Amino acid sequence: MQSNKYLSLFCLLFIILVLWVFIPEDAIARAGGGSSKGEGILGLILWPFLLIYSAIITYFAVKKNKQAKALIKTISKLDNAWDLDALKARIDETYFKVQTAWRDRNQEIAKEYMSERLYLKHKSQTDNMLSRGIRNVMESINLKEAKIVEVLDYKDNSKDVFWAYIIGSMVDYTIVEKSGEVIDGEKTNNSFKELWKFKRQENTWLLDEIDQDVEISDLRGFNPFSEEMLNK
Repeated sequence: MQSNKYLSLFCLLFIILVLWVFIPEDAIARAGGGSSKGEGILGLILWPFLLIYSAIITYFAVKKNKQAKALIKTISKLDNAWDLDALKARIDETYFKVQTAWRDRNQEIAKEYMSERLYLKHKSQTDNMLSRGIRNVMESINLKEAKIVEVLDYKDNSKDVFWAYIIGSMVDYTIVEKSGEVIDGEKTNNSFKELWKFKRQENTWLLDEIDQDVEISDLRGFNPFSEEMLNK
């Protein structure tokens, strides 16, 4: 009887954790529409579980980063578009341009850093914010870490892709411009983790997707690949 009680409690906590981690938030804060979660009572209750989950995410991010860097080191000798330092610089520059464009509701700021598809998506979202008279306040924008965790290299360069595991932080909340009322987010500095997909357009890397719900299965599924190296 006692064991059934503990099992039920564990199952309840597990279900709450799944809801906390995986259910998307209906938010418009931060580039792409995500929002940093505050701790709150639920966060404090689940803190041990969240730490374990975060540690597993970190483990796979480090593992996939090592695999990706090893492949990049090899293919960069054949194609300098895969230069690791240049890729890191591109991620860094893109991150701040995209966040600034979202904050200012002006996607022209980041247009040359995004694919046409993502540019139009973000423009639609920020234009909607303008029309509704709401603004996303973003302060202390910081990029804590960026690891390349997936590399897909093809003979057809237009198919080349890489994914970066992003850890960022900022003060992030949304207000009604006329009243200043906060309708989403909070005035505290929170961290977040995302996966950013970059696609190659000629010799330029453009941000094509922002995945704001990083799951263990995402990272486990990454397997760096080079079509150029298959016959070598």
